[in-house]
Amino acid sequence: MKTNTALKLVEWTSFPLLLFTGLMVVSGYALTSTSAQRASLFLDFARASFVHLGRLFKLSLLLLLLAHSYAGMELFIARRIRDERLKAFIEYSTIAFLVYVAWVAINGEIG
Repeated sequence: MKTNTALKLVEWTSFPLLLFTGLMVVSGYALTSTSAQRASLFLDFARASFVHLGRLFKLSLLLLLLAHSYAGMELFIARRIRDERLKAFIEYSTIAFLVYVAWVAINGEIG
């Protein structure tokens, strides 16, 4: 992936990832605490369940996380690592780890 493409991907996934992650945290607390439900202003138990446990929400968060992480590692490698063999090792390790994360998450959702 080219550095410009990776930078654009990181930039474009940052804000949605921030929103989705924040909603995941807030909805998780709203599931377990009535104080958190009152503090969240708009999440009662039913809405928190829908947000936190919804398949579409979780898979969207996963997609954003994977894209943002991969592009961020590409930027890190391009800017900080000089040795070509180390670059390749880090890149392939990152890809393998992200594929593993996707595999576990998708199997958790379907199975």
